[in-house]
Amino acid sequence: MTIRSLAGLMRSFNESVRTKPKRQVNRNNWPAILLLALSVPCVYAEDEWLNRSQQILNALAGQPRPSWLDTNPYQTDAQRQALDIVNASKPLAIGETIQSPKPASSGKPLRVIYISFSMGEPVLKGIFEDASGQDDVLLVFRGPKPGQKLPGFFADLKRLLKDIEPVPNIVIDPTRFQKWQVTMVPEIILEDNGNDPLRVKGVTSLDWLNFRQSAGRHGDLGRFGEVYEIAEIDLLEEIKHRLAAMDWPQKQQQAMARFWEARQFEVLPSAQEDRNQIIDLTVTAPRDLVAANGQLIIRAGQIVNPLEKMPFGLCLVVFDATEKSQVQASRQLSCQDKKARMMYLATQLPRQDGWEGLKTLETTMNAPVYLLTPDVRQRFQLQHVPAVIEQAGNRIVVHERKVPANSNGEQS
Repeated sequence: MTIRSLAGLMRSFNESVRTKPKRQVNRNNWPAILLLALSVPCVYAEDEWLNRSQQILNALAGQPRPSWLDTNPYQTDAQRQALDIVNASKPLAIGETIQSPKPASSGKPLRVIYISFSMGEPVLKGIFEDASGQDDVLLVFRGPKPGQKLPGFFADLKRLLKDIEPVPNIVIDPTRFQKWQVTMVPEIILEDNGNDPLRVKGVTSLDWLNFRQSAGRHGDLGRFGEVYEIAEIDLLEEIKHRLAAMDWPQKQQQAMARFWEARQFEVLPSAQEDRNQIIDLTVTAPRDLVAANGQLIIRAGQIVNPLEKMPFGLCLVVFDATEKSQVQASRQLSCQDKKARMMYLATQLPRQDGWEGLKTLETTMNAPVYLLTPDVRQRFQLQHVPAVIEQAGNRIVVHERKVPANSNGEQS
């Protein structure tokens, strides 16, 4: 079950339109022109209308189908969690001024030192001082300590980095630990563009490493000092465990519930009398409107009424779904053009009923129900409901209809 709003309304409209070939203007662009005219409130100046039209055309040029056409109430939550996973699996630079490290421009190999708080703070501080100002040295942690959040981990590092300028290249990168199968620290690995890396355990001295490197040593040199178990968690594995333990159906229900709690409705008062309002969609272009491919859509000074190029093709019925009387009355409303596609727009729905309430409403109406959006309300100058919106000649007519009162003084 998905909620439908302006995106769905305009998609259905585009499916229902019937175009006729005209000279000078590409007929395939008229659905876009009519959509633009419908989506801009009539109080906008013509120049602003053209600016907005040009922006929309430029934004749409060459773009794939936008994801918001397939509305998913919990898609945002899922995307955010997926983004968190991706970001957590990338190297995380420590310090506000640190950029993602890369080998020096001179082509020198990258000296990567794998470290942990298990080595002791005095040792770590010495490593930080030694690596300061060396752009070909990268210090790597696997993650925060067990039970520690990242801000706390950063605070510990900041304390050790006090008075060290420039700050050395430090990252949290569990993928490097996994790639090189680093299980004890310290370990230094000399990454040399795919060549057999020089690596050694139990050593933190860069001078010691430089001496072995200049002597032509390569491969795994083994252990030359004391090593420690890694005190920090594997951040990537921790995220995987949390995702595996997550109750996704519950998250889905929570996201769907939050949708209705946060939804802003376009509430309109009930009509107290029958009234008709005529809306003219005509605009005059202050300058040329050109598509991204150079196609001339509208000439400067051209008077445009989209309804003269293409019929509206819809019969919109707008009602308050919290009023049973309006729900029943809306089922009886119709348009003069019996071929127009019926579409129901609700100004609001009972929040407590949520998605089940929408499902019940659609069963009652025997049709999909969309939510009224601010753009549609403003463009058709809707003031009261229930209302019927249809085309009459080259104009749009909004029919407001009063729902008769029953014997108890309530609307029936």
